[in-house]
Amino acid sequence: MYVWGVNTLSDCVHVDVVFVQEFLEEMGRYKLALCIPRDKATVKGLIDYLDSTVKPGFKSLILDDAGDVKYPVSIMVNGRRIEFLEGLDTKLKEGDRVCFSPRALFVV
Repeated sequence: MYVWGVNTLSDCVHVDVVFVQEFLEEMGRYKLALCIPRDKATVKGLIDYLDSTVKPGFKSLILDDAGDVKYPVSIMVNGRRIEFLEGLDTKLKEGDRVCFSPRALFVV
């Protein structure tokens, strides 16, 4: 488990991060279990963490120069696309599952 700037595990939020399609190839693994500080527990904070600690350059795969999610990248929290939540400011809670896909996924 990666721990990002926390003194105790109670200071962090545990999330599972899943990468599919090309992001799986970029990250070299399907899933990560992360512990991120409660004050950084947003989708944007997670992207910053992945870029600075796990895979330099990850942020540029996900966000454009204006800081918006690139089209057609899809980010989901617990199966819900962030566009229908609070976007990049979506708060992450204990046990959340975040999925990064280079294309929108549709489940029927």
